[in-house]
Amino acid sequence: MKTIFLTTLVAAVCASSAALAQRFQQEALLIFEDEKFEKVWIADANKAKFLYYTTINGVDQSTMLVSKPRSIWLMEPAEYTEAMELYQARKYEEARSKFAAVRESYIKLRTLPDNHSALAAFYEMECLRKLGKLDELAKVQELFVPDDRNSLTRENQLAQLDLYTLWDAARTKDWARLELLCIEKLDTKMPGYQRAQVGYCLGLALEGQQKVIPAINAYNIAMTADTGTSEILTQKAAENALRLYGTDPAVQQAIRLYGTPDEEPNSLGSQRLGEAASLAALFEMTLGGGKPLSAEAKALLKYLPDAPAKPKAAPAEDAKKEDAKKPAPKKDGKKK
Repeated sequence: MKTIFLTTLVAAVCASSAALAQRFQQEALLIFEDEKFEKVWIADANKAKFLYYTTINGVDQSTMLVSKPRSIWLMEPAEYTEAMELYQARKYEEARSKFAAVRESYIKLRTLPDNHSALAAFYEMECLRKLGKLDELAKVQELFVPDDRNSLTRENQLAQLDLYTLWDAARTKDWARLELLCIEKLDTKMPGYQRAQVGYCLGLALEGQQKVIPAINAYNIAMTADTGTSEILTQKAAENALRLYGTDPAVQQAIRLYGTPDEEPNSLGSQRLGEAASLAALFEMTLGGGKPLSAEAKALLKYLPDAPAKPKAAPAEDAKKEDAKKPAPKKDGKKK
């Protein structure tokens, strides 16, 4: 009988341990008004209340109103940290898949403020945007429900969600609507990386309507608004602008007349050709991020404006230099 009892006990303990190992819970700090806090492990939540344990292996469940603590600080999961490190290293394809996994693993807490399921879904969408996978972005957006959006508290993230309207218009090539949306957005205050997106989308909209020079000007917004973190948009905007310069009839005319007696250095075409050549040089130095120029864009480098001429020496300095070159007069040795 003792053997049967011990076997049953061991089996029960193992089953309990296995259940604990498989149980979802996320470590959190509950911060109260009197500056006190309590460490808990939250297992489930909705908009009104959450279920939690007071110890990591606790078996007694407790519930609390979401409104009772002053704030709920969810501890960052290791897998979310790993995904964010990949994202910051610009390894967007790898980061995207890891964010998708975190999204599903922590979805039970999607209603809590700044929960990692909603945050992971947000950064998965950002990875897709940066990769230019707009069709996939649209599909993931459909799964980003109001509870997800309402749980985010950072203003820049909420503003980024609004910008997905522009990207969806770009996906469907609704150029006239996209142009209006972009012009409206440019009148609002926003961080550089978001202004770069608006400028790039405006460039797409104008290019789609065959408005070449306005499109180049819009791409210039994307190139200058935030070259530090918007490296992919900066590169694409520069490539698009260089391609459009090549289609401009005025630039084509300036190329044909370059170096001939009929060249007009002060013409609009010559000016734009110089701009195109300067942009090609800048792409090689910084904007391209090491990516080589296309053959067409590389050909523009020979039209770079000449370097300023070396200033001539002042007349007085010239005279001194000439005197220095003259041999000293010979003495004849005769006494006066």
